[in-house]
Amino acid sequence: MAHRFLEHTGETELELEGSSEAALFAEALVALHELIGGEEAGEPEQRRLELVATDRALLLADWLGELALLAELEQFVAERVVTLTLDGLRLGATVEGRRGKPPHLVKAVTLNGLDVRQEGDTWFGHVVLDV
Repeated sequence: MAHRFLEHTGETELELEGSSEAALFAEALVALHELIGGEEAGEPEQRRLELVATDRALLLADWLGELALLAELEQFVAERVVTLTLDGLRLGATVEGRRGKPPHLVKAVTLNGLDVRQEGDTWFGHVVLDV
């Protein structure tokens, strides 16, 4: 699993790679945590997330958008995936994190250049974050 950030004017591009579709989504959480981690305090908390989308790329965008929203509105920064299941275009996940003071960094997950694809045994994703 891997991710890397690419510089883009007013935006941050995120390229993801995983050994499975679930690993790709888990890596997206790791990358977002790296970007917005902030100052975390308190006991670990868990959150359950359920998402449905019309295609895989939109499901990835919704996943990152939901995690960014939790950080912005509830100061809950997800640190790791506890469980993650994908059933077609449905995602169910339990994430663990802590409350903290994340920087206001991600305004939105854009649809520009959004992509999720499988090549052989590897899954790739591309997301542009409006920062």
